[in-house]
Amino acid sequence: MLSSGDSKPKRITNFVMRPVNAIQSDYSYLLDIEFTLANGMQFVKQLNSAAFASTQKFKAEIKKIAGIDMTFDGTESNLVDIQNFMNNKYRRYNRCKGVTYVGLHKVDGDWVFVGTDGAVDKKGKPITNIMSILGDNEALKSGIIDADMIIGKELRELSADLFHFNTFERTIPIIGWVCVCFLKERLRQRRIKLSHLVMAGGAGSGKSETLEKIIQPIFSLIGSGIGCKGLTNFSTLKSTSSTNLLPVIFEEYKPHRLNPAELNTISGLMRSTYDYQTSQRGRADQSVVNYMRRSPIVLVGESSFDETAIKERIIDVQFAKSDRTAEHTRSYKALARREKSLNGLGKALLLLAMNIPDEALDKLIERSKIFEKLDFESRVILGISNVYLGILLLQELYESYHLDFEALTGISKQLVYDSLVGGTLSAMDGNSKASSAVDLILQVMDNMALKGRIRKDYEYTISQKTGELCLRINLIYDEFTKYVREFNISDVEVLATRQFTKQLRKENYFLSYSYRNFKDKDKDNETVKCKCYVLDLEKLNQVCSLEAFRYENPGYEEDEKGFMKLKDGDLEELPFE
Repeated sequence: MLSSGDSKPKRITNFVMRPVNAIQSDYSYLLDIEFTLANGMQFVKQLNSAAFASTQKFKAEIKKIAGIDMTFDGTESNLVDIQNFMNNKYRRYNRCKGVTYVGLHKVDGDWVFVGTDGAVDKKGKPITNIMSILGDNEALKSGIIDADMIIGKELRELSADLFHFNTFERTIPIIGWVCVCFLKERLRQRRIKLSHLVMAGGAGSGKSETLEKIIQPIFSLIGSGIGCKGLTNFSTLKSTSSTNLLPVIFEEYKPHRLNPAELNTISGLMRSTYDYQTSQRGRADQSVVNYMRRSPIVLVGESSFDETAIKERIIDVQFAKSDRTAEHTRSYKALARREKSLNGLGKALLLLAMNIPDEALDKLIERSKIFEKLDFESRVILGISNVYLGILLLQELYESYHLDFEALTGISKQLVYDSLVGGTLSAMDGNSKASSAVDLILQVMDNMALKGRIRKDYEYTISQKTGELCLRINLIYDEFTKYVREFNISDVEVLATRQFTKQLRKENYFLSYSYRNFKDKDKDNETVKCKCYVLDLEKLNQVCSLEAFRYENPGYEEDEKGFMKLKDGDLEELPFE
């Protein structure tokens, strides 16, 4: 009601507003307001303070809230009076900091966890001085704040099945990765990057069941995953910048059903999020918003990645239906029945991650560095070291309950080591190094040779005698790029010709760029000397699985005529004339 002098009071609204929270963020000032309508209905809605800048904006905002049920018939001066009235009457309403992502935040020197529906301190007690302003985000809805922390008896009962729902090469990486996610922000502050989790396999292999019944319950995730079909750069930017602890889950990764734009989006997503890249987006008011890609990622689908840059940035877990035993199924079903215990395990890991001192965490990180002498790329070693760090964090939790981790779970340090190394080698097809972009291109050229798209003796030659593969790249490369487009080959990076040859020269199987004999394309019975790239056939076959370019070692030397060359002293008198 508005009254001026002796005039009759004028009703300018049909609702009452009470401020609940004033939220100051980096880019805006928001108000949580409790609205009470004339019919007694109450609800809390969030308004940007800019809504009070004009009557036009205010009317537009309240129409979004309740349509024609809310009316305002006042001036801009009346809006100022309303703000002053609310400040005077409800001066003790909560004023807090607003953050644009959920997860761990440091406030006044202590870690706190901010979820979509509240925040807790390191003791698990609710706090009101910080909250998220994400709005509705189905993929990040979690009940971990309200979950009850697991008790010792429940943890003991959970132990027998925790690592036994599949083979150890699958369960140890998965559980270790899930546990280390609770430390992701603390690792970031130490400039330590965390690999993504990729679970690939055919229908019925158990990957979706593992996600829904084991991984998601530990994080108390309520929302569902994001489908890979229809992904855009901006949608992935929003989702991966909205959390530094809860994993963003992408499902149904089926490359053959995705268009090139979607495949490029996913490829870029996996690389940029690993590196904590920041992207900028402009607003209509000329301001710029920064989005840091900070989330853990779980990707589930029918296949994994061959792209070198991604392969080194993931924990690649391959599922197979044939590997699941009756014992695995029993443990899986036992875990599926203990959803609340898994919720409680996640809550306990969260509080442990917030309470563990920096010195103790640094010691755990040092203990996790047991793979550094292996012949893997540094990113791969970091990835499996972080998984082991997750296992060490879980061991710390067991010790806080005075429980023997190894005795209860059956998981020893050696078993963890063997499983992580074995799983990594398996994911890399038995090689310690991921295939380079050049390796993958040569693999495609091998397929082209098998199909007759490039001709032996004209565009390439093989000499088993000298162990050389000779390629006329100037003739082959255009056909290669056409072949990649024609068959929509998405897991090979098409380098520019000059860039390819530059990188090829740096490979250990490169021998020289020199002249060799090739058949004349116009005269088959004549040869011409042409410049070509000469590769070591044996070394190339050690890193690539090849057929047309395969290396055939007879186990003996041959002479000029192709006969076996005998060493001195090997000649013996024949037993007949």
